[in-house]
Amino acid sequence: MESWIQETAEAPRRSLLAVQVPRRNFEGLFQHALRPSGSFAQALRDVGYDLESAEEYFPLEVWRAALAVARRHACPGLAGEEANRVLGTHYVEGFAQTLVGRIFATAAPLLGVERCLARLPTYLRAGREDMKLVLQAVRAREWRATVVDADPLPDFVAGVVEQVLRRTRVLPRVDVLERAPQGYSLRIRWNDA
Repeated sequence: MESWIQETAEAPRRSLLAVQVPRRNFEGLFQHALRPSGSFAQALRDVGYDLESAEEYFPLEVWRAALAVARRHACPGLAGEEANRVLGTHYVEGFAQTLVGRIFATAAPLLGVERCLARLPTYLRAGREDMKLVLQAVRAREWRATVVDADPLPDFVAGVVEQVLRRTRVLPRVDVLERAPQGYSLRIRWNDA
């Protein structure tokens, strides 16, 4: 068993029912990127997310259900993993239209790839406090990310990371290397644009 998986299994597990997802995650993906209307918006309401809601946080189960709705409406015909990656890309584009996101989008090209990567653990925890990301430089233009997550969506996060790195004006490729019930690892590579 990989050491990171073993450490995760031994760590005290936070109840998924206690995990809260900030409204800004929903706003970035839905209000700014996907802009649901009609049956799409109704399906989101049916799972607990209303575009007009003033709640600051939603339960993780609502986030996951809203992503399932988005896969059906915004990514019809795509397999689940591919749809999650596309939604991760949309998430970054929508987030870049929020106040905090505009600051990041402006700074990313100035920071460059490695400094943006170094900030990924902080960015990830801003969206889900229960997740932990550890980064390791493997060689020039290649890093490995290990993510501890009790409710993993590795392809969504791979799409997020790719789109974040595109903001630094490189051509990234993020591959999911390992999948486990409590986490996953990603290989992050890039070339100049």
